[in-house]
Amino acid sequence: MKTKATNTTDYFAGLAEDRRFALGTIRQMILDIWPSVVEDMSLGMPTYHLDGEAFCAIASQKNFMALYIMPYDLLNAFTLDLRIYDTGKSCIRFKRLEPATLELFDRIIKYTGSQMHTSRFHGKPENMRYNGKAH
Repeated sequence: MKTKATNTTDYFAGLAEDRRFALGTIRQMILDIWPSVVEDMSLGMPTYHLDGEAFCAIASQKNFMALYIMPYDLLNAFTLDLRIYDTGKSCIRFKRLEPATLELFDRIIKYTGSQMHTSRFHGKPENMRYNGKAH
């Protein structure tokens, strides 16, 4: 969903209570795992940067919520885990934050943050990650 929020405080305040709780839980997980992470509103959604590079984002869309992994090639390590989820190239879509989903997100956030330097997208401009030119 498009948002007019220019900062994460306004973004979360504008969410329905159930989505604010679910995405807030993931947000807190990211902040707890990576205390040095920088949070901003890149790409129209709360985005989290490590060492100056975006590594994940969260968003409330019309029909689902999503965790986006910017170095999405690192999601290959979770192929078996993700087979029961609705996924895109860089996103994992969900309607409710179940304990199993939260546990998987915990592992994905830890892994992708620690392995960003091994991604084929490491050091590439964000626009090259999504338009197919950085393959």
